[in-house]
Amino acid sequence: MRGNLQAFRRAGALAGLLLLVRLLFPSIGALAAGTDFEGFLEPNQVVDISTPFRDRIQALHVHDGDRVKAGQLLAELDSRVLEANLAVARQAAASHGQVDAARALVAMRKNRLQLLQELEKSGNARPRELATARTDLAMARARLQGAIEEQRLKKLDVRVIQARIEEKKLRSPLDGVVEKVYKQQFELIGGGDAEPLLTLVQLDPLLGRFHLPPAAAQGLRPGQRVRVGIGATRVEGIIDFVSPVIDARSGTVTVRVRVPNPGLALASGSRCHLILPLPAGAENHDRPTDQTATDQGPVQ
Repeated sequence: MRGNLQAFRRAGALAGLLLLVRLLFPSIGALAAGTDFEGFLEPNQVVDISTPFRDRIQALHVHDGDRVKAGQLLAELDSRVLEANLAVARQAAASHGQVDAARALVAMRKNRLQLLQELEKSGNARPRELATARTDLAMARARLQGAIEEQRLKKLDVRVIQARIEEKKLRSPLDGVVEKVYKQQFELIGGGDAEPLLTLVQLDPLLGRFHLPPAAAQGLRPGQRVRVGIGATRVEGIIDFVSPVIDARSGTVTVRVRVPNPGLALASGSRCHLILPLPAGAENHDRPTDQTATDQGPVQ
C-alpha cells in the first residue's frame, strides 16, 4: 500500500513537471508528443490607409468594425478646388471654335488654289500667285492641326484632373474589416502626419504562425495540407511559408499556415495547434498531446 502511494506521488510530481515544461516551452512539449504544436492566429494582411496629400477629410464612410469590399469607398478628402478646375477644363475641351475656324480657313485657301489652277490653264494666273496660294493652304492646314492637338490636350487635362480627384478618394485595396479609425471628419491628414486614417485587416483567410523544432519542420512544404485545431474545432489549412533558416535565439523554424475563415467565425489572436501526423510506425496516433504521465498509471 505504501509503495503504491509513493508511486502515485512520483507520478503526480512528474505530471506537474511536464505541465510546467509545456507552459514554459510549448514547442518542446509538442515535440515530445510528436503531433501538436501551439501557435496563434493572425490576420492575413494588415494595411494602413493613408495619403501623401496634406488635406482635410471631407467625408468618412466607415467606422470601427465595418466589413468592406475591395474598391469600396472609405473616405474622401476635400476636392472642391479640383472640382472647380474640372468644370473649367470640361468647358474648354467642349469648345470647338478654334478648330472650326481653322477648318473654314483651310477650305477657303483650298478653293482659292483650285481657282488659280483653273485660271492657269487659260494663262490668266501668274506663277507667283499659285506659289502664294499653295503656301497659304499649307499654313492653314498647319493651323488646323495645331488647333486639333490643342483640343486633345484640353481633353487630357480633363482626365488628369479626374485622376487627381480620384486620388482624393480613399478606397479599400482588399476585402476585410476596419480594425481602427484614427481620424474624424474635417481633421487634417497626410503630408508629415505619421498616423494613418485607418487600419484594415484581412481575416479570411487567417494565418496560423507556429515555431517548430527543425526535426518537426523537416519535410513540410508550401502548399501542403495540414490540420489546425482551434479549441474544439478542427479545420484544414494550407502551408503558406516554411522558413528556410533556423532562428538562432529560439532554435525553431517559423511555419505559416493559411486557415480559411469565410464566416469570420475564427478570431484573430486565438491560440491554435498545428496537428502533424506521427512518423510511420509510431504508436498512439490519436493520443492527445496534453496527456500527462498520470494517465499512464503508477511509475514503477
